[in-house]
Amino acid sequence: MMDNVRHPFRHRKRSWPWVSALVSACLLQVPAFILSARDGPAIAAGPLPAGVVDAIPVPLDPSAKQNLIASGNCSSYFQEPPKADLCPSPAAAADIIRSLDGLHPNIGVQTLVVAAMPANLIPRADRDLVLYNLIHQFRSMEGIPYFSATHGKMRAFFTSSHLVKGPGDPSVLSDPHYLSIEPTHGFYVEQNDTTFGKNLYAVTVKGLQGGATELAMSNVQEVKYDFVPVLGPGALKLTMVIQPSADGRYLYFYGNVGIKASALPGLEGVVRTSFHNRILALYNWFAKLAAQV
Repeated sequence: MMDNVRHPFRHRKRSWPWVSALVSACLLQVPAFILSARDGPAIAAGPLPAGVVDAIPVPLDPSAKQNLIASGNCSSYFQEPPKADLCPSPAAAADIIRSLDGLHPNIGVQTLVVAAMPANLIPRADRDLVLYNLIHQFRSMEGIPYFSATHGKMRAFFTSSHLVKGPGDPSVLSDPHYLSIEPTHGFYVEQNDTTFGKNLYAVTVKGLQGGATELAMSNVQEVKYDFVPVLGPGALKLTMVIQPSADGRYLYFYGNVGIKASALPGLEGVVRTSFHNRILALYNWFAKLAAQV
């Protein structure tokens, strides 16, 4: 498979150079493990009872239900119009559609993972607040492992990840901890990606009905690969939604990524799969945190 993917890069001068850069970079994000973590306890996704799938508060089509019953996760790809029909929170889904309508993405992916809630969290009265605080632990993203298809080994996803005061002021801030769930707040996160380098993201976090938390990220500045611009400011929209089931026995994790890129002739599928695997890597990150509470 890698030989087939690399072939278009042998003639860079005859194609769009940034396209080669973007696809090559995305290929590095494929995790060796998909829905469980090897280096610590996690919430492993797996087959689900039909009743659990039917209880998900979103109307799912038969194919999505079948995938969730068989494996505990389902995904779909989109361009325009954008999609968020797998999102378990109607309010978050509406936010995603509004954001992507303005972006006009030509590459998008959404994934829903449903896994058993860690046993120690099920009876806790403050469970929603605990999950809310976990998704604010940006420093814990440092060292998230992923499988480098190019190098054929595990590598770090981010070498650094932390809050900063904002554009023009890189002063590092500590991860926040909240005593109650807030309706909405925003801040800036600086992450040093082993592929795309150091980038600044605007982040908005919302506490929603049903115990859901929505975290939306967008790149503030141009994203470059090897000094080649690959995405303009705001051209990447990533949203994560976490939500417990109504009975508290299951955790819903939803991820949605939409990007606005120039033409990618013949390479759209590779890029979609790469961003899909990024979402799964973020699921593994959050699942590990939740299992260790």
